[in-house]
Amino acid sequence: MKILFVSPQGSNLYAKMKVGLPPLGVAYLAAVTREKGHEVTILDRAVDHRKLTIDYFQKFDIIGISADTPRYPEAVGIAKIAKKAGKKILMGGYHVSFLDKEALDTGVVDFIVRGEAEEIIINLLEALENKTSLKTVKGISYLENGEYVRTPDAPPPRNLDAMPFPARDLLPMDKYTSQMQGMPLTNLITSRGCPFNCYFCSSSKFGGLKWRYRSAKSIVDEMEMLYNDYGYRTFAFMDDNFTLSKKRVMDFADELEKRGMTDILWWCFSRVDILIRNEDMVKRMAESGAFQIFLGLESHNEGVLNDYGKNVGNTEQDKAIELLHKYGINIHGSFIIGDINETEDMVLQTARWARDVNPKVTQFSVLTPYPGTALYNDVEKEGRFLHKKWELYDALHSTVRTDNISPKRIQQLLIKAYKMAYINKNRLLHKRPQSKIITEKLKKMHKKPFTIRDLIVPFRVFSVFRLEMWKSKKYLKN
Repeated sequence: MKILFVSPQGSNLYAKMKVGLPPLGVAYLAAVTREKGHEVTILDRAVDHRKLTIDYFQKFDIIGISADTPRYPEAVGIAKIAKKAGKKILMGGYHVSFLDKEALDTGVVDFIVRGEAEEIIINLLEALENKTSLKTVKGISYLENGEYVRTPDAPPPRNLDAMPFPARDLLPMDKYTSQMQGMPLTNLITSRGCPFNCYFCSSSKFGGLKWRYRSAKSIVDEMEMLYNDYGYRTFAFMDDNFTLSKKRVMDFADELEKRGMTDILWWCFSRVDILIRNEDMVKRMAESGAFQIFLGLESHNEGVLNDYGKNVGNTEQDKAIELLHKYGINIHGSFIIGDINETEDMVLQTARWARDVNPKVTQFSVLTPYPGTALYNDVEKEGRFLHKKWELYDALHSTVRTDNISPKRIQQLLIKAYKMAYINKNRLLHKRPQSKIITEKLKKMHKKPFTIRDLIVPFRVFSVFRLEMWKSKKYLKN
């Protein structure tokens, strides 16, 4: 069969700032379906802005579209055009996995693939080709004679090492512009599932509470391919928690060293509690090129942290920050404003703390109730939704009625927090610890610890927010 996988253009902060990385979700699906003999094409709307017409879809048999929440309206728009071409439409991703009936009710989606789709989609394609019963395919939703059918959930893939690497050869890799320290940056996924089940996150529901991971050898095999075939020297690990296994991190560092890949830098997600329990792991990470770690710090108010189910307090957060500073690893600090019980003073407390911590990257988001989260269920039950205009569920816009702060004021506080974090003496003078290890690596790579992008980024952030506030005035008034 001829299959087209489509990744709609994102609408979060990174997409609006034109921070581009390959869409690995559809690239994995392309890889596994191609292995089964299908002819596969990928369309990434983040970098391919051609006008979509009925004629474009005529040459394909199946159209598969990825849909997280803010991209869902665009995904439906693409499906409408493809449906007019008479094609079978599959849709998957976080949003439709939890709101599958909503998507089927549009009349332009034939099948929803729920959860991690690599094995499900192979079974679905086989059933369609062989005209066998769809009810034997686990993990799908569809309409049959006007009746809603939801087959039992499918278990997620277990052996991640056995999966082919994402089909990057089907993507325009030269069009992805993300950088780290002036060098092209690309992304990898090395584990799935999350045991922490945070209040505002749907990862544990989507991929399961069981953490499944690739071996250190498999990870470095993929990095070595990207290193040799594409020339990448900087890497971002996009899994929810790269550091959940200390042994795997140590093995990973050893594998890099064994293969002589010492001129690389990398970025990953981690958690405060894991880092402070494993200082020797943090040291080894720095030695192997860990340039930056994403930490969900969220708030400096312990009541808000408890609401989010973080299971850490200010003391633990400060220890983790101190530990990363000790080994010169930069921090990508993520903070959330707009908790149901939060006050303006609490928001400003967090903003002042973020300014003082001075992470290399400071990110503020508005608390957003994504489908599949406990937060979504509570907001639904309590009638707190401002609206369900999904394109505005991008963590830049207020979507929930809180007890103490108006939606308009939350938007204003978002910009104020960014100004406090980026327009201050420490930020402008770049006063931040840098390890000798990383400094030496950068010298060997002929790169400097500070780049002009460090100054440009905040101004791009402000321009994005001002545009978004202007666009959202009408809905805020209503």
